[in-house]
Amino acid sequence: MKFTRNLNLSNQIIILDGLTGTGKTMFSPIINSFERVQNSRFEYMIEYLCISAKKGKLEKDAASSMLNLLADIKYYDGAISREVNFRPTDLSSVFSNPKALKYIKQLFLSDGEKAEIRIKKDNPILFFVTHQILSTIETAINAFGDRLKIVQMVRHPLYLVNHWESYILMHGNNARDFTLWIDYKGESLPWFTEGWEELYLKSNSYDKSIFSICALMEYVYEYANLEKMASSLMFIPFEKFVLNPNIHIKQLELFLNTKSTNSTNKFLKRQNVPRISINDGPQKNIYKRYGLKQNKKGISHSDDYLNKLESIKSISSNDAFIRLQESCKTYEQTFGIWF
Repeated sequence: MKFTRNLNLSNQIIILDGLTGTGKTMFSPIINSFERVQNSRFEYMIEYLCISAKKGKLEKDAASSMLNLLADIKYYDGAISREVNFRPTDLSSVFSNPKALKYIKQLFLSDGEKAEIRIKKDNPILFFVTHQILSTIETAINAFGDRLKIVQMVRHPLYLVNHWESYILMHGNNARDFTLWIDYKGESLPWFTEGWEELYLKSNSYDKSIFSICALMEYVYEYANLEKMASSLMFIPFEKFVLNPNIHIKQLELFLNTKSTNSTNKFLKRQNVPRISINDGPQKNIYKRYGLKQNKKGISHSDDYLNKLESIKSISSNDAFIRLQESCKTYEQTFGIWF
């Protein structure tokens, strides 16, 4: 017996992926502002299914069928404002979306066949946000085919370390961490530590963060060099985007086959984009919670880079720092430098 699903409600699906701290919460409202794009959903089940299938814990036909079912359920629910996030302070709230009024009106519209007719007429684009699943994205590609467009946020590894260090000890130790865990000799570890569990266990929080970032970035570099993925995978380097967004917005319009709107500029301004410095983002409480600190006014990008490098060197092991330097060099060769 094999599972199947050869009928779909959704014609186009966007997955915005990236390591934690790469700017997805900044970027998702910008994509939300494009024509026809539904409000973004942080969809953990996409992650769990992709990871489970990649690790051989779920048959391919089951993973593909469940991903397609999940996509159609969320697509339909979005069209009738069922399970839509109305929590005002959440970054994924509809109130952070230019289409907020539309979602309120949809609460009072009919479901069922009439909803399906509206879906076919409006042809909305389903929009998921995920966390660092590029190494397992093949499962989603197999499930969704050419309906899927992947937007991959990337950020210089040096600028991710403090963010990761502020959270990494939650993995395996706190029920509020919703990352998939693996069992290793009775210890619960994040799924991406497979193959280097001992190194993870013996490392301090900064080294754990560095080794995790570098391990996950290996797949970013690998996919960035695959020309065959160009039609389905687009990279957005955080640094270049916040300094000069217009070129990326135009590329995104072509890639997603939709248009930006007047609201797009409004949401760019809310994120202080374009910026003079890559660190000049809004000082929201959630960003501060994960280690974001506002830099001194007037500091150059090069000085900021060197200061961060020296700071990380002083609090990490020699092995971890060497590994970080290697990843930084590869990032700069792959995506360029912003100063």
